[in-house]
Amino acid sequence: MVDETMWDYSQIPERKWTWTLEKDHWMDLVVNFSGLNYYGTDWTCQSGGGYFGGFQTFNEFFTKGPLQKMPRTISQEVREYLNEHRSEGGATLQLVYVHEIEGFQLSGVFVHLDDSPIHVKEVKTKGEMLIYDGSITPGEHCFSFVFVLRSAGAQKKIDGEVQIKIQGGDNQAVLKTVEDGKGNLLTELV
Repeated sequence: MVDETMWDYSQIPERKWTWTLEKDHWMDLVVNFSGLNYYGTDWTCQSGGGYFGGFQTFNEFFTKGPLQKMPRTISQEVREYLNEHRSEGGATLQLVYVHEIEGFQLSGVFVHLDDSPIHVKEVKTKGEMLIYDGSITPGEHCFSFVFVLRSAGAQKKIDGEVQIKIQGGDNQAVLKTVEDGKGNLLTELV
């Protein structure tokens, strides 16, 4: 049976967990009101150093499990921590991106929610692409973005930010890039 309860994580205190994947390679998980942020440090490869391991919503963690491999004891501890600090209520957001630029395909997506990077699982070259789908606190939020579009001989970079007002319950929004009559690219919520 699927839990249909909407949960509010806006009051969750920030917490960090760290575990070792192998000698000189570890993962940090930072949980705060926006979700789960994974950061890796790997000194075992030639490039070495820190990397972003991904962003995960609370709903994704509960339904699909951890985004990165982690010990079962830590996974259970994270679940218990989230269960302890959430309350009924809250909101969800499904944000989709679409562009209508003739002859161009989407090749890169970089998005931040309130200054936290979002891991976009799949970049769809054409059509609608899901940017964010999960719990979010009610109120005003900022999505900043960079989208890279490519054609056979050209590239276009679209950057900017949009403010989204989230109400309690389910919210849906579409972020759309179009070209005006003068060749300017405009990205807005529709």
